[in-house]
Amino acid sequence: MIKTLKSYKINIFRLAFLFLVLIFTINFYYAPDAAAGIRKAPNFNSRVLNPVTSGFKNFQLKNFNGHVVVINFWATWCPPCRHEIPMFKNFYKSERSKGVIVVGINVNNSIGGVRSFLKQYNIMYPVVYASSEIISDYGGISDIPQTFFISKNGRLMFHWVGEISKGALYGITDKLLKMN
Repeated sequence: MIKTLKSYKINIFRLAFLFLVLIFTINFYYAPDAAAGIRKAPNFNSRVLNPVTSGFKNFQLKNFNGHVVVINFWATWCPPCRHEIPMFKNFYKSERSKGVIVVGINVNNSIGGVRSFLKQYNIMYPVVYASSEIISDYGGISDIPQTFFISKNGRLMFHWVGEISKGALYGITDKLLKMN
């Protein structure tokens, strides 16, 4: 019985060790591609769809060096995207005084109903339409919503696929605000 228990513990240790080796190997070989912080955020320059409420006529990412920028890819027909909007509105209202910029990038097939949607929901952060170039530059956005976090020095630091939680939105942003 004691020998079996000892053998069991040794096997668990071996499995844990192999698991850690596997994780290290995956990180070693794939981390350069996955490490968003290494890559400069792709610049884009787009006309803002809600200039009256946002106060922006055009949005050019490179103009916001020194700010933490949160980019949210979304669509009007997407339920999780619609669910995130009130949170992003409150987030932008509370965090913009700290130097945080939120920009929504709409991926609808056409901008037909987007402007009226923006008015109906009184979205105050700038929203632009996603060109094929923007979609390509940000990895070929196929699933939405997706949120990208850009540091003050213009580096992609984090990428969230799917509906983001309030805790993650504020937590990631707070960490980026504390970075130089």
